[in-house]
Amino acid sequence: MELRGIDVSAWQRKIDWKKVADYGMDFAMIRITEAGNVIDGYFEANYKGATKNKIPVGVYKYSYAMTITEIQSEARKVVSILNGRKLQYPVWLDLEYHNQRTLGAESIHKLADAFRKIVEAAGYKFGIYCNVDWYTNMICSHLKKYDFWIARYPASDNGTVVERLRPDFGVGWQYSSKAVIPGISTKVDRSVFYKDYAAEAKKEDATVKFTKEQVIQNIRDDAVDFAVKIANDSSHGYSQRIRSLYEINVPKSFDCSSLVLTAYYYAFLKNGLPKQARYLKEHCSYTGNMLEMLDDGFEVVARKQTAHVQMIRGDIELNIKYHTALAVDQDNIVHARSSEGTTDTKDNSGNEIRTQAWYLYSHGWTHRLRFTGKGIDFSGLTNIIEKKTETTQTETTTKGAGYMFEPKLVKLGSTGTSVLLLQEILIARGFKGKNGKALALSRKADENTIYALKAYQKSRNEVLTVDGECGEKTWKDLIAI
Repeated sequence: MELRGIDVSAWQRKIDWKKVADYGMDFAMIRITEAGNVIDGYFEANYKGATKNKIPVGVYKYSYAMTITEIQSEARKVVSILNGRKLQYPVWLDLEYHNQRTLGAESIHKLADAFRKIVEAAGYKFGIYCNVDWYTNMICSHLKKYDFWIARYPASDNGTVVERLRPDFGVGWQYSSKAVIPGISTKVDRSVFYKDYAAEAKKEDATVKFTKEQVIQNIRDDAVDFAVKIANDSSHGYSQRIRSLYEINVPKSFDCSSLVLTAYYYAFLKNGLPKQARYLKEHCSYTGNMLEMLDDGFEVVARKQTAHVQMIRGDIELNIKYHTALAVDQDNIVHARSSEGTTDTKDNSGNEIRTQAWYLYSHGWTHRLRFTGKGIDFSGLTNIIEKKTETTQTETTTKGAGYMFEPKLVKLGSTGTSVLLLQEILIARGFKGKNGKALALSRKADENTIYALKAYQKSRNEVLTVDGECGEKTWKDLIAI
C-alpha cells in the first residue's frame, strides 16, 4: 500500500485546495510555525482548505531549538495553535537544523523526547521528519522506535519517484521537492506513506463512542495515569522551590499542588477541553486557590473527611493550606509528599512522589473535590460523545465549537468575554498589535486588539473583509473547525 500526498507552507502561497483534491491527494502535511516560533502565515488557510476538501491532515514543525526549554516552547506553541483541532496524521518534529548537529545524538534524543511528551499529552500522534543522513548519524536507537518520515531525493530531482533511492526504513518517504500539482503555482514536496493514519483515525472514531459520563471518567483516569507515571519515574522529584506547574520537564520537580493541577491540565487537553486546561493555568497555582477548580467542572463532595470509603478514582483530597493528593482508587492516593533533602531534581529514594494507602493527613483534609463536568458544555466534543452528520465549514456555527458561550460582535471599544476569547485566539496564532506589541488579555478591544484583528482578516482576505470587526463570519473563520 502506498498513499501519496504533499507537504506545504507559506512558500506555496495561496493554494486552490479543490483542484488539489480533484487531482487526488491522500494527505497533506502543513507547516504550522516558521522561524521565530510564529505561526506560518498560510497555516490557517491551508488547514481549512485541506479539511474542507476532505484531505487528511498532519502538521510539521521545523525545530530551531538548542535547549530543552526552547523545544518545549516550540511544542507548546504547536499545541496552542492547534487548540484541540483534529489531525489524522502526526505532529512531525522536523530535525534538520545544522546547529543542532553540534549537540550530539543523545542531546537530540532528549530534545525530541521533550517535544513528544507535550504533543502526546495534548492528544496528538508524534513522528520525526529528517533526511537519511540525520537518521543514520544523528538519531540514536532510543528514538528509532517512533515513526519516521524520511527525505531522500536526487540532485537531478524532476518530481518523479527514483526507486533506487527509496529508504528501507520509516513509514513515509519524501521523494521530491520539485513536483508539479494542479492548484499550486509553485513546485511542491511530494511523499509516499506506507501507514494509513487516516484509516486508523476513522477506525478509532467508529469504534470509540463515549457517553458524556464516560468522557468525564476518561478525564479522571487520564489525570491519575499522568500522576502515577510521574511517581514511577525517578527523574521527577519533590520541590516547592523549583516545582513544575503545567509543564512536564522544566523543571523536573513537582510539589503536591503542581502534580495534581498539571495532571488535570493534560487530561483536559487530551480529551479535547483546551478551555478548561487554560482556566486551570490562569487561576490555579497552589493549594490555597485550588477551590477555584469548582468553576472548571469540579464539585465539593465531602468536607473535613476522616474516611475514604466514598472516595473514587480521580478525586482530589485537599487541605487548602498545606497539602493535596489524587485518589488512585477507593483506598490509595498518589501525591508529591516531601523532599529527601538532596539538591537534584530526582527522586533517589522513591518516596518523594509516590502512591500509597490513603491516610488521615495530620492537618486534616478540608475538602474532597470531584470532576463531574458541572457547568461544562460538552457539545463541542461531537466526535467523541456522539456522531452527527458532517457539516461543511459554512454550515458550522460558532456556538458549540469547543467554547462555552456564543461569541458576540467585537469592535473597537467592546468589552467582555468575547473580547477575551478573541485576544486569546489572536495571541495563540501569533498576531500582535502595532509595532509588534504583544496583546494583553484585557477584555477590552483596544487599538492593538483591532490592529491584530485586521492583520488576521488581511491574512484571510480571500474569505474575509478587513473591517476591524469580529462578527459572525470572522468568528466562524476563527473557530469553526
